Amino acid sequence: MTFRSRPYRVCALLLGLGMVWACPFDVSLREYLSGAFWLPFAKRAAAFERPHVRRMDAPFAGMSKDEGDTPLARLRAAYRPISQPVMDTEPLSFDARKLRQMVAAARSDPSLTAKQKEEVELLDAKIDMRAASPGSDQLLLSAKNKLAAFLKTARTPEYRSEARGWLARVHYLMGDQTGAGKMYLDELNRNGSNLSRETLLNSLRMNYGYDGGQDLLDHLEDYFDSPEHAAFAIQLVTNPHWSGDDHPVWAGAYNRFQRDRLPEQYPRIKALLAKHTALLQSSSGTNSLALLAMRTALRMGDPPSARDIGEGVPADAAIRREPDFNWMLASAHFLAHEYGAAERPLLALFQASRSSIDEKAAAAYGLCGVYRKTGNVQEQLRFALWLRTTAGADSIVAQVPVGLSDFSVHWASSGWDLNFVLEAEASIDDLTSFIEQNPGLANIRIVKYSLAVRLARENRYREAADLYTAIHALVRAARMRQLANLYGGANQTGVDDQRLDEARYKLAEFISANPDRIYFNDAIWQGYQRYAFQASTDSRLTRAERDRQIALERKLKDDQEERWRAYLILQEIVGRSNDPELARRSALLGLRCLRGINERFGRGEEIAQADIDLSRWLRKAHQ
Repeated sequence: MTFRSRPYRVCALLLGLGMVWACPFDVSLREYLSGAFWLPFAKRAAAFERPHVRRMDAPFAGMSKDEGDTPLARLRAAYRPISQPVMDTEPLSFDARKLRQMVAAARSDPSLTAKQKEEVELLDAKIDMRAASPGSDQLLLSAKNKLAAFLKTARTPEYRSEARGWLARVHYLMGDQTGAGKMYLDELNRNGSNLSRETLLNSLRMNYGYDGGQDLLDHLEDYFDSPEHAAFAIQLVTNPHWSGDDHPVWAGAYNRFQRDRLPEQYPRIKALLAKHTALLQSSSGTNSLALLAMRTALRMGDPPSARDIGEGVPADAAIRREPDFNWMLASAHFLAHEYGAAERPLLALFQASRSSIDEKAAAAYGLCGVYRKTGNVQEQLRFALWLRTTAGADSIVAQVPVGLSDFSVHWASSGWDLNFVLEAEASIDDLTSFIEQNPGLANIRIVKYSLAVRLARENRYREAADLYTAIHALVRAARMRQLANLYGGANQTGVDDQRLDEARYKLAEFISANPDRIYFNDAIWQGYQRYAFQASTDSRLTRAERDRQIALERKLKDDQEERWRAYLILQEIVGRSNDPELARRSALLGLRCLRGINERFGRGEEIAQADIDLSRWLRKAHQ
C-alpha cells in the first residue's frame, strides 16, 4: 500500500533513475494549473516541411562510377575517397594540389558534354570546401564564390540542388546561420530537390538547435524577406522554455534554458510583425500573421492580447481549423481565467482529424483542467480516462525527451489526475452514473473497480462484491463477501453486548490482516500514491481549492488505511467491553495496528497518544 515500506520499489526506482533517463518517475499532477503547460507548442525542423514534396535521387557530382580512363573518370575516382558525410568536422587529409590538376585536365577535355562540364565545376568548388580546415576562411570563401557562380549558369537540376546544399554548408561553416538556414529551409520545401529530407532536417537542427539562440534574435529582421522565412524564425525563437521549477521531474536537467531572454524582445518582435503585415497577409502568407502574433503574445506572457487576436479571426476562416490556433486560443482563455471559454477550442483541437496524438493529449488534459475549474466531474473523468487509455504511459509524449525540442507538448502522464477523480473528487453517484451512461467505453473496467473500492470504504460490501464479480476480480469479490458477513455480524440487533463485541473483534481482526486488500485501490496507484499528496504545498491552487484538496487527501488516507480503521473498532471494544480478556486482546491487536501504520499516513501525534493510552491500559489491567 502507499503508506507501507517497500524496499523493492525503492530499489526499482533508483535503478530506473540510473538508466540514462530511459524511464522517468513522473511526479506531475494538475499540470494544467501551471502556466508552462499552456505555452505554444514547440516547433521542430519537421514542422516547417510542406507535405508531398517530390524529391529526386541522382548521384552527386563525382560519385558516378565508370570504367573508362578519361580525365573525368580519373577525377571522380580520386574524389570519391575524400567524400564524407556533411556531419564530419575533422579536416580531411588529401593532396588538394593534385586534385586541382586533375580538375584542370578534365576541364580541358573537349569531349565533355554540357552536364559533365557542370560536374567538373561543381567538383572544383567541393574540393575547396573539403580542403578547408576549421577557421580557414580563404578556402571557404573560394568555395562559396565558386558555388554562387555555378548556380548562376548551371542547368542540370540535380547539380543545382546539390550546389545549393553545399553553399548552405559553407555558410554554416563560416558562422552565417541566417544564410545557411534560409537555404536549407528552401531546399526542404523545393520540388525536385536532390537532397534527402533527413539530411536537410539534420542540417536545420545543427544550424539552429532548439530556438536559434542569440544569433537568430540578432538577425530576426533578415528573415522577413518571405512569409515562410518569417514564420520559421518567429516560431523558432518563441519556442517555449521550461525550468526545473515548472517540471519537478526534470529538475536540473534543463537549467541552461532557464535564462529566458525573450520578454525584453517583445516590443521589437511586435514591431516587426506590424511592419511586415502586408508580407504576412499575402497569398503565400495567409493565416501567418494571426498565428505568429498569437504565438508571440502567449510566449511573452500576454494572454489577453493572444485572446483578442484569436477572437478577431472570422468564424469561417481556415485558420480556425489549425491545431496551433485552437491550442493558443484555449490557452489565452484559460490563462485569463475564462475557463468555460477555453472548452470550445480545446474540443475542436481534440476532435480534429489533423491533430497529432500529442496535440490530442494536450487538448484532453487541458479539458481536464477546464472541467475541474467548472465543476464538470463527469467530463473531467471522461478525458482523464481517455488519456490513460489512448495516450497513456507508453505514449511518446510520456517519455523523457532526448532534448527539449522533443518535448513539444507535455501533460501529467503520471495519471494521478484520473486517480484523484476516481478516489476522491467524484462521488459514488458520479461514478455510478458515468458507468451507466458509458457501458462500452474503453477502460471502463477501471472505473468499475474504483467504484467497488469506494463502496467497500462505505461498508457496502455486498454491492462491492457484486461489482467485483461482474468484472472478474474474483479474489476481491470473495473477500468482500467475507467482510459482508463479518460486518453484518458486527452490526446485528437483538443480541447482547458480549456477542456484539466478539463479532466486532473478528471484523477488526480480518481488516487488520488484509492491508492493501480491502480499502486501497491497488489497480491505479502502483505504489507511488504518497508522492501524489501535494495539496499542502501546491501553490498553483487557490486557497479554497487547497483547503478542499487537503481535506480530500486526509479523508482518502483515513478511508483506505485498513490498520487505522481496524484500530478505531478495537478502541471502542476496549472502552466498552465487560470481558477483560476480549478487551486485552483488542488492546494488543490495536497496538499492532497502530505500530504498523507508516508515518506517511499522518496523524502522528494522535497515533503516538493512542499508543500510550493503550499501553497504559494494558499495564493497569495486569496490576
